[in-house]
This record gives sequence, C-alpha cells and structure tokens, in this order.
Amino acid sequence: MTKYIGTKLYQIALLVLLMVGCQPKFRVTEVDLKGAWKTDSIYSYTNGFVETKTVPKNSDEIIYEYDGFGTMTMRKEAEARPVRYQIINGDSMQYVGKTGTVLSSYRILHFEPGKLVLRKMNKPLFSGKNQLVYEIRRFSLAR
Repeated sequence: MTKYIGTKLYQIALLVLLMVGCQPKFRVTEVDLKGAWKTDSIYSYTNGFVETKTVPKNSDEIIYEYDGFGTMTMRKEAEARPVRYQIINGDSMQYVGKTGTVLSSYRILHFEPGKLVLRKMNKPLFSGKNQLVYEIRRFSLAR
C-alpha cells in the first residue's frame, strides 16, 4: 500500500513538472510589440530543404510599426499599409483584415525587449501528406 501511494505521488509530481515545464516562458501583449521592427533574417524550411537569408543593414526593407493598441503599419519608402493585429494566449499573433478575416497567423517563438522571433506555417507545395513548410523570421527594433 505504501509503495502504491509513493508511486502515485511520484507520477503526480512528474505530471505537474511536465505541465509547468511546457508553459511558455513569456507572455507577449500588444503593448510589448510597440515600436518599429525590422527583419534581420529569414529561415525557410520546405520538406527538408533549408534556406537562410540575412537582410542587409542598409537595404530598402519593410519596417513593421506596432502602435501597441492593435494596429501594425508596414512601411517601405513612401508607402504605408495598416493592418490590425491581435495577440492570442500570449504566444501567437494574427493579422486581421477589415472584415475580420485572418490574413496571417504566427507563433511567437521568442520575445525579449528588442528581439522577436515569429514562425509562420505555410501551405504545402504539392498535394499529399507528410509535408512541412514554414518560415521563421527574426526581428529587432529599428529605432
């Protein structure tokens, strides 16, 4: 009987540790993203093929400016395009169109002040199963 109770306590303790260990170590809010962000690098994975691109520092890149209240404006030279964004459960983000349709979904892989890493799952290139296509973008504050 004592051995049974000890085994059950061990299993419960292990389950609690696993649940705590699987929780994200950060919880991002809309306000956390406030600022102008630039892309540092893009990692693309397509069914086992990998490509990494580094964005040059002085390139004509897109700046993603988050206002902290749910609006992100993409800026490149004189052009600006606003889009609504929302944080979901502190570890995911969606861009939402004017009608409420989801334009893009991202998983927040890492966040710390001045650094952001997002993963976007992409559609498979071919029909069929067992395909994995995604993109990971690393951002830093532009100014």
